[in-house]
Amino acid sequence: MSQIREQGRGEDGQAILIVVLAMSIFLLGAVGLAVDGAHLYSQRQMAQTAADGAAQAGIMSIFDGTNGAGTAAFSTAGAFTCGTTDAKTPCVYAKNNGFGGSVSDTVTIDFPPDTAAPGVAFAPSYPVHLIRASVQRNVSTTLMRMLGSTTTTVKTTAMAAIIDVFSPVPIIVTHPTISPSKPTRSPFYMNGNPTVQICGGPPKSIQVNSTDAAAAGAAGAGTAATLDLRRAGPNDDGKCNTGTGADIGVYGGPATSPFTFLGGTKPGKYLQPASPILDPLRNVTPPNPATLPTPPAHSLLGNGVSGCPASTLKACQLYSPGLYPTGINGDNSTPIFKPGIYYIQNGGMICKNNCSMYMATGFTDGVSGTNTGWNGTKLGGGMMVYNTGSGAFDLGANGSINLVGSLPSSSYKGILFFQDRTAAAQTHSLGGGGSLSLVGTIYLTNTLALMKASASQYQALTIQGNAGNTTLIDGEIIVGTLELGGGGTIQMDLNPFSSLIISQVALVN
Repeated sequence: MSQIREQGRGEDGQAILIVVLAMSIFLLGAVGLAVDGAHLYSQRQMAQTAADGAAQAGIMSIFDGTNGAGTAAFSTAGAFTCGTTDAKTPCVYAKNNGFGGSVSDTVTIDFPPDTAAPGVAFAPSYPVHLIRASVQRNVSTTLMRMLGSTTTTVKTTAMAAIIDVFSPVPIIVTHPTISPSKPTRSPFYMNGNPTVQICGGPPKSIQVNSTDAAAAGAAGAGTAATLDLRRAGPNDDGKCNTGTGADIGVYGGPATSPFTFLGGTKPGKYLQPASPILDPLRNVTPPNPATLPTPPAHSLLGNGVSGCPASTLKACQLYSPGLYPTGINGDNSTPIFKPGIYYIQNGGMICKNNCSMYMATGFTDGVSGTNTGWNGTKLGGGMMVYNTGSGAFDLGANGSINLVGSLPSSSYKGILFFQDRTAAAQTHSLGGGGSLSLVGTIYLTNTLALMKASASQYQALTIQGNAGNTTLIDGEIIVGTLELGGGGTIQMDLNPFSSLIISQVALVN
């Protein structure tokens, strides 16, 4: 027995060594897992940032239409894998975020079908709606290598899409390419020394879509013309009382504002480049002339009756909605308009000399839709003027003009003046010697396809504000080119709650 006990004492401590060794291996594995796990997590976060950046940059290039030409061009016809020196836009952005510059990285770009992102409202105007960036890297382990794992693969993906959303609409200058050498002025131009003040509206008050380096400009040094957005933006009550500021976005250039710009504080910036905003009213169907009547000849209306002022320089003439083959010329008279659709086939709408225009009161023409195609029974007393053929909107009254458009909730989305999107190039003019107040959207633009096919086919709008008079536009402005001039104040009240469908890009996974 004694001998057995002695042998046992010789083995004392060996179990402790085994336990210590096992614990050491366990602790080494735990430390390795913690160290390598943190490193792999960091790598995965970097990979996700790279995938997000590649997908967003790729879809922005498709959205802006810049993916088809230049060193950064890429085809959307099929998937491709980025090389280590690839100049394609999504590849460059993946590399800028740390992935794609090494043979241990794989960056793949493909264009999944719309079904890959169920429930997303894709913008139908674009041939490609969805792009996916897949990023992969083989990451070497450190302490975990001692347990047999030498590398771990990090994988991640990101999808970005062009989607349609309901959003407040800024003033949009739609021409995609035009330069000052063609219309002699920039697509968005300030002439003379007007002060243009915008109240309310979305965080961005103006968007200029032209790719030209001089897409925005001003006469001379531009210091006399002032764009005042200090009371613009969604914080305003729409009357320049509470706004805190808004942006102007210019796609092409210049890089800094060419006129005196007062942006406010929130957000209040001159943004360049700023991606274009497509015409949000492009799907509004024009009125059908076959459904419209030939109106009776306009008739005299007594002073103080049905909207005619109690005192006028020229006699009031009562107009009814319907077809106008030779236009509406209000010179040397005071046209009073019943509610409804006015379809001008030629001649335009003129009010320049000894002319004032007002809305009629007490009439229901057009409200029921029984004789004009004016949709709905709750459109109020507004009018919508559709202009086609030759002849422009030329309302430079030396009297007073007060007109109201369709309701925003109607099928005409609040439009007051609606120019045929296929019409020949024309210059329209609003404001001048008298008082001008227009409530409703000024919608004067050709289709994007027509303006791309022929840069000279576009609708130009000039808005003048003269000293001592008021030019007030309460609504949206969507035009091919826009010039603001004169020596007075032009005030535009934008509705921050009036939303239309606007295309934009977004990550969707």
